[in-house]
Amino acid sequence: MGESCHYHSGTDASWHCDSCSKDYCGECVPGSVDNYYKSTPKCILCNNRLNNVGASNKARPFWQMAPYYFRYAIAAGPLTISSICAVAALAITGLGWLSIFVLVAMLAVVLRYNLLVIETLASGQLDAPSFGDAQDGRSAAVFAKIIGMILVAGGGGVLMAGLGEGAVQVYSIALSLLGPAAMIVLALEHSMRAAVNPLKLLQFTLIIGWPYWLLWLSTTAVSAAPALLMPVVMGKIPAWMLLPLLAFTTSYFSIVTSAMMGYICLTRQQQLGVASQVDDDEFLEEPEFTRRKALADASIFLREGRHDEARKVLVTTLRQQPNDITLNERYYRLLLATDDKKALRELGPHLLERFVTLNQPHKAAELYMATLATQGAPAIDKSLLRHQIAEALYRQRQFKPALALVNNLHKEDPHYTRLDAAYLLLAKIYMDGFNRIDNSRKLLAFVQQKFPNSAVLPEVRQLDSILAAEAKPALRPQPA
Repeated sequence: MGESCHYHSGTDASWHCDSCSKDYCGECVPGSVDNYYKSTPKCILCNNRLNNVGASNKARPFWQMAPYYFRYAIAAGPLTISSICAVAALAITGLGWLSIFVLVAMLAVVLRYNLLVIETLASGQLDAPSFGDAQDGRSAAVFAKIIGMILVAGGGGVLMAGLGEGAVQVYSIALSLLGPAAMIVLALEHSMRAAVNPLKLLQFTLIIGWPYWLLWLSTTAVSAAPALLMPVVMGKIPAWMLLPLLAFTTSYFSIVTSAMMGYICLTRQQQLGVASQVDDDEFLEEPEFTRRKALADASIFLREGRHDEARKVLVTTLRQQPNDITLNERYYRLLLATDDKKALRELGPHLLERFVTLNQPHKAAELYMATLATQGAPAIDKSLLRHQIAEALYRQRQFKPALALVNNLHKEDPHYTRLDAAYLLLAKIYMDGFNRIDNSRKLLAFVQQKFPNSAVLPEVRQLDSILAAEAKPALRPQPA
């Protein structure tokens, strides 16, 4: 309970790899099981099958769930069973010897449903099964196994009787203590032999630990509820309602105790070897699944120091989805994290240009700054790209690197077609970043002189007029 993902410590694990002893969350194993080959997600590190532990890992401790057990037994399925028991109890009063067959059938249905409750809850299905789920033709077999267990227990009592009254008392106490364990083992393994095996039952109690004794105490108390209720209502309701009420309440509280047994197995699902019902996420369409899987795998490989595999995963997926922003950013940051100077020198400008092309200049600026901090300024030989990244840096108030990108652009590329806009940007950088009003006004005057037909002239004139007004000395107030 409460195991966290190995790579996302703030997230509960949904999958576990026995070989690697690592737990994974839904971000590490994205999508639905139907997104995977044969509906079987595998560990990215060792390629072995993962076990779903989502339901058991999210399960709260047994003793914190008391209200849930009582609510569970008033769902549609349990209420149907309890109502059938009440109707059957009312009917048998006038059936004579046929009432025996009705009673046996009723017991068989109730026992089958209770064992199904234990089985489904243990696997992680928190909603009560429907009445139809229990009609699988196994009610008679279950009833026969219960009768067999009673006969075995009775035979053991006969043997103990030969050893004296003390032995019988000890045996009776042992039967009472191991009763819940026997029902659970029968529900999970469908074997009467396992359910009457003392060693098997003892092993079960050891796996559950001390909460088992809390379970025993709880089920004992709840099972006694119908007997305590009858004296309270006797004389207050018509006599003909007593038997149906007893049947209804007995069935209800038996389902409550079964829910307790099933839930405690859920909390120890892995230790008991119970097959988990997959706590599945939403199915993803192929492109989205491929993208998320690549991001998850690359992240895990990078955390494990398997850089070449991380890079291979991202490159393969980028060939299919070259314009995905997240994949491109993850790839760029992978190059930074692995200090791949050669790749950054060759691919860095191309990747930065891709972000600008995808209308993400702010992302290009962020990655440019990350590169500048660790590798130095990347060599960008395209004037337009330098200009666009400088604009994004200016908007992020990164004035110094923005200045470095456009300051000598006119010298390095005198034929750049957007020099007028670059001069305007340079004037803004000097004004806002360095308070160099004189430099800004010179640049604005230069643009108006050299580019009389420029599309940026309205903005240039407006900015120049603002700077001119600020440069005038403030008028002194005249004496009265």
